[in-house]
Amino acid sequence: MRNKDVEDLYRYIKIDTPVTIWGGIFGPFGNGFRILIPGDRGADVFEVQKRMKRMGYYLGYIDGIYGEEMKYYVIKYRKDNNLTLTHDIDLEFYKALNIQLFE
Repeated sequence: MRNKDVEDLYRYIKIDTPVTIWGGIFGPFGNGFRILIPGDRGADVFEVQKRMKRMGYYLGYIDGIYGEEMKYYVIKYRKDNNLTLTHDIDLEFYKALNIQLFE
């Protein structure tokens, strides 16, 4: 969101109202890939959780939060797919999940 968008939204939304901001026109990876670590939140985490769940590698709640439960499944996925053992979600992990950037 741009500042003017926030200012416009301020006129309609009361203080302390939860607001969810989804990816934009280019989706959760509109700014490219970022390396995700436990504690990260966002539409990109949400998308990784969805992909992993479809593949049977994430049994948790899809909430866009990289918590301890997700960390367990990331390590399991990495082991089962012969990826480097780390809890980071990096380019190697995105590629293994077949998440690709395109225009």
